[in-house]
Amino acid sequence: MNYSEHKDNPKSFRALTGLNHLQFSRLLPYFEAAHDDYLSEYEMNGKRRNGSRRFCIYRNSPLPTVADRLFFILVYLKNNPLQEYHAACFNMDQKHCNQFVHCLIHILSLGLEAMGLVPAQTDKELSERLSELSKESVQPVLLHDGTEREIPRPSDYEEQKEWYSGKKKRHTVKNAVIISLSCLILFVSLTVPGKTHDKRMADTMYSFPVPCTLYQDTGYQGYAPEGVTIIQPIKKKKGCELSKEEKKNNREISKIRVRVEHAIGSVKFMRIVKDECRLRANQFVERIFAICAALHNLRITTEPWIYKI
Repeated sequence: MNYSEHKDNPKSFRALTGLNHLQFSRLLPYFEAAHDDYLSEYEMNGKRRNGSRRFCIYRNSPLPTVADRLFFILVYLKNNPLQEYHAACFNMDQKHCNQFVHCLIHILSLGLEAMGLVPAQTDKELSERLSELSKESVQPVLLHDGTEREIPRPSDYEEQKEWYSGKKKRHTVKNAVIISLSCLILFVSLTVPGKTHDKRMADTMYSFPVPCTLYQDTGYQGYAPEGVTIIQPIKKKKGCELSKEEKKNNREISKIRVRVEHAIGSVKFMRIVKDECRLRANQFVERIFAICAALHNLRITTEPWIYKI
């Protein structure tokens, strides 16, 4: 399997990489610049080279071009295969496949960061993004929610209890996500254990320094930061029924709030953040959701008509 075999088949290319050829072509120059800069100073295993030099790919490399390397890492993220299988597809052994995965995922992150597509991951970065957004509109409209991803069950019993999600009935990690009305992901929180409640993440991990309108679901009951206009469905009380007007109002809110579900679903188009993630080295589980969110932002900004307001 290689890039040249599939680049002229749009359906196959998108199924394998998660991107169409236009999006891939837009990403490739940034990936190539990050690739050459990084590998001129570091080896594939992450060790710093003795001296800086211009990087070149050896002729006998199983991934002989930068396009092949970008194709390799996107196929891995899109399909989440066993490394033995992925190595066999690209004519290499599992050891080198593992090195390529960890090296190229870092280079992909650098390339997406250079494009300005990686979401904010700290409260300070989010504040800067919202300050810029507030200059473009009188009052930004935002949506937030939490999402979980499955991980292998930890071997330690105490860790099992910490990472067990009662909602999903399995061991998970969780991230909070904030998006704009156009489905652009502005913020992805740090990765926390699956038992952490969405409201607790909102209370401790991010804030809204500028006035904005925030759509949320009933899981955030009681969350109302200062200066923020909260819009959420009316929660049905025990033993009571909602009126027709309240049900209609809830449907209207849900029509807008569902955009955050669409954005999360688009991120999970990459199966590495949908299925159980088996990699643990180099904080792979903690970093990968933000990278896949940046790939979602790449799709949105390349073809903004997909999510019309």
